[in-house]
Amino acid sequence: MGEAAGLAISAVALAGLFNNTVDCFEYVQLGRGFGKSFQTSQLKLDNGRLRLSRWGHSLGLGSSMQDEQSLEQRLGSGEDVKQAGNLLGQIQDLFADAEGLAEKYKRRTRPDDSSLALCNPQADLDPLYANLHDKMRQLSIDRQNRTAVRQKVKWALYEEKSFRRLIEDVIGRVNDLVELFPASQAMQKQLCETEVSVIGNGAGTAVLREVVAEQDKALAEALAKAVNATNGPQTANFTGSNNSGFQLGFNSGSISGFNFCGGKSGSTGAHNDAVE
Repeated sequence: MGEAAGLAISAVALAGLFNNTVDCFEYVQLGRGFGKSFQTSQLKLDNGRLRLSRWGHSLGLGSSMQDEQSLEQRLGSGEDVKQAGNLLGQIQDLFADAEGLAEKYKRRTRPDDSSLALCNPQADLDPLYANLHDKMRQLSIDRQNRTAVRQKVKWALYEEKSFRRLIEDVIGRVNDLVELFPASQAMQKQLCETEVSVIGNGAGTAVLREVVAEQDKALAEALAKAVNATNGPQTANFTGSNNSGFQLGFNSGSISGFNFCGGKSGSTGAHNDAVE
């Protein structure tokens, strides 16, 4: 009984740790020294947050704590809970270390140095990137067990090399979290499909797919699946009589119910590109 009670406490503590770790992404700003890479860097940061929120949501860590027993069952052994807590703590430490390095950079740089100027996602992102940023941010917030993030002073990363190191290390810990609970991976794939439906299948799909290709393969695959579904074979069916004419161009689907110029009738298979 004591072991079960200990696990219940650990599960609740893990849920709180998960929410606080997701919040860490909210407080990071990027400096203007990022230049042209600011937009893709911002999306990489947003995606890291989204992927972590997806992991937690698949386990129920962002849900109401009223059903602790169900949460315990999804989390499994106390050892797995402990390891997950350690990994989440490491992610928080990575952000704290990056903040410390950024503060040192700020102290050794002249106050009027242009490298200390900051980017504002709302003002400096192109509309397409801003839309992706807003949607990923809101998806992440919605997966936490509160409607708003904690209020904390924001801090800035001024050097791109520090940002790259932070993202690589954070994604490495998220990979470990995903592998720690393999049973939740099927749910994460479903959540990726939900994310794609929210993001939409417009011009931003190709941009986001390229940005997340290396750090979020599950979402990249879901984006590719959506694009393929949109660009799949098209079929043309003609009804009525006296349907005749010729085919111009390329058709990747089937065409039925008409006569070709040469007098043939019926249907054609896929990949027709000849004029009859």
